[in-house]
Amino acid sequence: MSSPEWAAVLAPSVRFVRLLWVDAGGVRRCRVIPRKRLEDAAAHGVGLAFACFWLPAWGDACITDDPAGVPVGEMRLVPDAAATHTLPWMPSHAISLVTMCKQPPDEPWGCCPRTALRRVLQQAQERHGLTLQLGFELEFFLFHKPEKDEAGGSSGRGGVPPPLDGSNYCSASALDAAAPVLGEMVATLASFGIAVEQLHPESGPGQFEVSLGHAPAAQALDGLLLAQQAVAALAAKHSLVASFLPKPLAGAAGSGMHMHFSLWQGESNLLAHDPPRPKAFVFAGMDEPAVPGLSPTGEAFLAGVLHHLPALMAFTAPSPNSYRRIEPHAWAGAFQCYGVNNREAPLRLCSTPGAPESFNCEYKTMDGTANPHLAAAALIVAGLRGIEQSMQLPRPCTTDPGSLSEGALAGAGIARLPQTLGEAIEAFQADEDFHAALAEACGSKTLPRAFMATRRSEWQHLKDKSLEEEAALLYARY
Repeated sequence: MSSPEWAAVLAPSVRFVRLLWVDAGGVRRCRVIPRKRLEDAAAHGVGLAFACFWLPAWGDACITDDPAGVPVGEMRLVPDAAATHTLPWMPSHAISLVTMCKQPPDEPWGCCPRTALRRVLQQAQERHGLTLQLGFELEFFLFHKPEKDEAGGSSGRGGVPPPLDGSNYCSASALDAAAPVLGEMVATLASFGIAVEQLHPESGPGQFEVSLGHAPAAQALDGLLLAQQAVAALAAKHSLVASFLPKPLAGAAGSGMHMHFSLWQGESNLLAHDPPRPKAFVFAGMDEPAVPGLSPTGEAFLAGVLHHLPALMAFTAPSPNSYRRIEPHAWAGAFQCYGVNNREAPLRLCSTPGAPESFNCEYKTMDGTANPHLAAAALIVAGLRGIEQSMQLPRPCTTDPGSLSEGALAGAGIARLPQTLGEAIEAFQADEDFHAALAEACGSKTLPRAFMATRRSEWQHLKDKSLEEEAALLYARY
């Protein structure tokens, strides 16, 4: 890309460009180059060791049980002009998402998350004529910036700093307290072309949610990454710490990063379905489908996600801390089931009344420790396996599964989802079909294998820590 073309996407004030990526530990990282080097970086990339992508969140230590962790070889980070923005909170800096290349600018590295997603989306389009729209619920805590000797400070004292407030769900006073920083966040996202549908205080102390509008999948995921970075940076500007850690506080609600997805074939939304029928209108002998009105392709896609959900969680809930959030009665999706507007189901079919284009499925077992592009790619691969194997859905769950007895759960075919990262890793290793499909779709056997090595490192290092110790280590990293 030439200098005049870069000038079209950068303000004259920009002197530095941050090259941003998310690694296998779900941590946002960046390199910074002077603006005068941007054209050269776009043509030749900026070097980064392959091993640096697989760093676990607990510390900068290369994985030791997989060849991907060896200190040999490097990728090139190539800035993407279509995902480059001047930073409103620091106009001398711009931010650019990168493609990780083996040979820039046209040969991506096989484990590049954005490239893996593009490959999966291309296969969905070419093999099945499908496209996806995604939207996200971005939940996070706002903590006061700690002093050195306070909880969460640099002295190493355990725990997290005090939250911004102690109000309840949708509290008007909590919104007043956070209005200046939230307003700046929304304005910044608008300048990035990211739509905000709504925002509100969540149930936890100092916890908030910003709901991002839907967009084509690749665009939505780039926007999600930029939104996370903007939220964190603007909180810091206001002497706060924004944390996407799923469970920083005992006894408080956890934070998810719920993914809403819709499946399209041309102009047809394949997740459109009829409203649930009252039981009085379902008579014995009726051949009632699992979800009346749902297309066969939409049903098969959802069935694939549901079937592979235990293995998929290693990508969408990839931290040991993730499983402290995914508990029964917490609206986090602790059981392997789905439902129509059932907020205890990890897969919730939902829509806006009177807006048929709004039919979508909410995937609840995803949080801010995930690599967004890899998590979405894995979910899409699971759905495509459902289509390729003509899977069908069981009956939807119409109650809180956590209130059912073990016998009732068994009778309905509903199982408890993995309760630890260790169990999710085991589920992935046991799901050979999903493992092979993911490697084929992403074009790399290394990607799922080395990703699991990073998961094992995090599990082994953190599994015996208390929540307080875990939160103290991770709250500021996410």
